[in-house]
Amino acid sequence: MVDIPTYSYDQEADVLYISFAPGEQPTAAVELNDNILLRFNLPEKYAVGLTLMDFSVLVQMTHMGPRNFPLSGLQDLEPAWQETVIEIITQPPVNQILHVSLYTPSMAEAIPITSVVKPLIPAVA
Repeated sequence: MVDIPTYSYDQEADVLYISFAPGEQPTAAVELNDNILLRFNLPEKYAVGLTLMDFSVLVQMTHMGPRNFPLSGLQDLEPAWQETVIEIITQPPVNQILHVSLYTPSMAEAIPITSVVKPLIPAVA
């Protein structure tokens, strides 16, 4: 995708809508967690957009750095979908907004997590 992303922020609802392919309709969507919705083109495996709910909380810094959130929605997906979604979120343009990593509380447990990078949103005239 070479489109320039578009951003729409609803201040009252604290929701940021990001479109990576303006005007394109997604063929699928996945809730990565309660606050992050990924919209994508499933056959061609690329992101169409992200919806970030409670955006100000998602990008809030702590004294130790950015907040991290579990990608709990991945565990509900079938393995093929899970693989596709992980491929999409770990590549541009999504990985410029979501920094995905893995938390391993034990050798037997691995939890995918993300922090959200506040995008540089062009000023609206």
